[in-house]
Amino acid sequence: MSEERLFSISELASLFDVSSRTIRYYEEVGMLTSEMRDSLTKQRIYTNQERRRLKMILRGKKLGFSLQEIKEMIELYEANPEGVEEKKAIIQHADRKIQEINEQILQLQMLRDEITAHKERYIQKSE
Repeated sequence: MSEERLFSISELASLFDVSSRTIRYYEEVGMLTSEMRDSLTKQRIYTNQERRRLKMILRGKKLGFSLQEIKEMIELYEANPEGVEEKKAIIQHADRKIQEINEQILQLQMLRDEITAHKERYIQKSE
């Protein structure tokens, strides 16, 4: 069996184009752990599992989920990746996010229509 790859905080930061401070923050809020430290430098050392977790966190952020939602989904997945109840809970998170996005789209469309109407009235008054 091959030895697991380990990453320093700077390697992870570079790999995902985030700051070391971002990684430390995710650690502070309990989303990542660096239980190991380099014996000489005392630098944080992360496992491949933590690399995957960071990837999921960043993907969740990109998709607009809150850190709490991301944490819950990761914990559900890691507890039982094949579990039916876990998958249902993750799907419920996704459904709520889709509904939020649909509401935001509707609000933005209404705002666009309102601005367009004001613009048209302004143009007509200017002529």
